Amino acid sequence: MADEACLTYKHRSGEHRAFKFGAKPFRIGRLENNDLAFDNPYISRYHAEITHQDSGYMLRDLGSTSGTYVNGDRVAEHLLSDGDVIRLGRARGVEFIFHASGLPEGFEISTDENLTPVRVITPEDTKFLDTSRLPRTDALADRTLEWLRSLYEFTSELLRSHSTQELSDRLAAFLHRTLGGERCAVLLRDAATDSLKLAASCDPQIMVTPSRSITRLVCDDNVAVLSLDARSDERFSSGDSARLQSIRSVMCAPIGSGNRVWGVCYIDNVKSDRAFDDESLEFLTAVGRQAGLAMENLYLLEEQRRSVESFIRTLALSLDARDESTAGHSARVGAMAGGIARTMGLGEEVIRVVYYAGLLHDYGKIGVRDDVLLKPAELTEEEYEHVKQHPQHTFRLLSNIRFPADLAEVPFVAAAHHERWDGTGYPHGLKGEEIPIGSRIVAVADAYDAITEERCYSEPWSPEKALVALTMRSGTYFDPNVIESFVQYFSSEIEPRHRRLQSRKTIKEPALEGAKDSERKTDSLASPPEEQSIRERLLELERASQPLINSEKA
Repeated sequence: MADEACLTYKHRSGEHRAFKFGAKPFRIGRLENNDLAFDNPYISRYHAEITHQDSGYMLRDLGSTSGTYVNGDRVAEHLLSDGDVIRLGRARGVEFIFHASGLPEGFEISTDENLTPVRVITPEDTKFLDTSRLPRTDALADRTLEWLRSLYEFTSELLRSHSTQELSDRLAAFLHRTLGGERCAVLLRDAATDSLKLAASCDPQIMVTPSRSITRLVCDDNVAVLSLDARSDERFSSGDSARLQSIRSVMCAPIGSGNRVWGVCYIDNVKSDRAFDDESLEFLTAVGRQAGLAMENLYLLEEQRRSVESFIRTLALSLDARDESTAGHSARVGAMAGGIARTMGLGEEVIRVVYYAGLLHDYGKIGVRDDVLLKPAELTEEEYEHVKQHPQHTFRLLSNIRFPADLAEVPFVAAAHHERWDGTGYPHGLKGEEIPIGSRIVAVADAYDAITEERCYSEPWSPEKALVALTMRSGTYFDPNVIESFVQYFSSEIEPRHRRLQSRKTIKEPALEGAKDSERKTDSLASPPEEQSIRERLLELERASQPLINSEKA
C-alpha cells in the first residue's frame, strides 16, 4: 500500500497530474525544497506533510497561515481515506484528491521536471511590474510607466502612516514630486462644521489658498475636476480665489473610500503656462482613492482605540460605583502613571499599557467582600489578607478580556502593582526588574494618590509630605529610576497645579463668608471657567496611586 498511494490534482495548464509517494514523509509548500512545490501565494512556505503510519497516511498542517482542509473541514491532522478531498488554503489555494490504492485511470505520474519552479520574493522587493519589459508606445509612455510604479510604492508608504497628519504630509509631498505642480495641498473635511481645512502643503513656506469653489464641488459631488484655465472657466471664474490668485491650470480629486469623502487633494499652476491633462487627472484620482482607503483604515483604528478606552473606563467606573470613598482613584492613578511613563521617555505603546493598567489596577477588588472593602476602620489581620488577594482577582478577570495585541500585557502589569522592588511585595514576591516596568510605575502613582486623598480611616497628607514618604522608600518599595522620574513629574506637573488651585481657593474664601443663604452659597462656589479647567486637569492628573496606604494599614 505504501508504494501505491498518490495525490491527483488539476494543473493550471488544464492537465490532470498525479504525484506518488511511499513511506517517507511527503511535504508540500511554496519553497523549492518541498517534495511538491507550488508557485502560489495562498500556500505557506512549508504548508502540509503526509506521513505513512501503520494505520495509513496521516496529513498534518505545518502551521500554515491559510489552513489545511479535508472535505471542507479545517484540520490540524487527519488520517486520510481513499477519495478524500484535500485543499491547501481557501479561495485560490490548491486542491488534491487522495488515492490510497493505485493511480486512477487516465493519469500519469509526474516527475520533478514537470514541477513549476518557484520564485519567492519579499513584499519589500516587489516593484509592481518590470516596466523595462513593456514596449514604449504612444499609449504607454515613459511617464505612465513611472506613475504606475510610483503609485504602487506610494500605496505601501500610505499604509505605514500612523496619523491623518502624517498621511496628509506624505500625500502632498508625493503629488508635488510626481505631478510637478507649483502648489499642492491636502484639505480634510471637518465633520463638525462640514468645512474643508488645510492639512498639508508641498512647501510650508508657500502660501496655498485653494479655490473654494473648486474644492467644494469636488468634496460635495465626489468628482474629480480639471480646469485648463480657472480664470476663464465659467464654473470657477466668479470665485475670488481663482480670480485674485490668477490660477491657471488646476486639478482637484476627492480623497474618498466608498461613498465617503474624507477630503480633497488639490494641485495648481499660477505662474506656469503648462497645463495638466486628462492623464494627469486620472492619476490624481487614483492617488486620491488610495489615500482615501488609507484614511479609512486610520479612522477604523481610531474607532477601535476609542471603543477599547471607553470599555476600560467603564470597568474602572464600575468599581468606583461600588466604593464611593475611593471614587476617581482609578482614573487618577491611570493619568499619573501615564505622565510618569512619559517623563521616563518610554514609547507611546508602553505608555498606553501603563495608562490602562493604572485604570484597571484595582479591578480585582470587585472580588473582595463588602464588609471588608467598605469597612470604615482599620482592617484586622485576616481582613487584610483577604484584601491582598485582589491582584490575583485582577489578573484572572482581565485575562478573560481579549485586549488588542499592543495591550496584551495590561492584565499582568495591572496585577503586579503591589510587588516591591526589594521582593517583599505580593502576590508573587517579584523583585527588581522581575516586576514589569509598568507595574513599578503604577505602584508609585497608586501610593501617592492613596495617601493624598481623604479616606474614612485616615486624613490626607500634603503633596510635599507624600513626596518625602515615597522618596524615602526608593530602593525598598519602589524602583529608584521610577522615583527619580516621579520627582521630575511632581515638580513640573503636580506641584504647580496644586499651588494654583490653593491660591484660587484662598481668593474665593472671603466671598463665600459673605453668603447669606445656602442657595447663594452654592452659587458662589461655582468655579469660573479658568478654575474649572484647572480642576478638570487635576482630576486627570489624579489618576494615580495606592500601594503605600495599604502597606501603612498593614
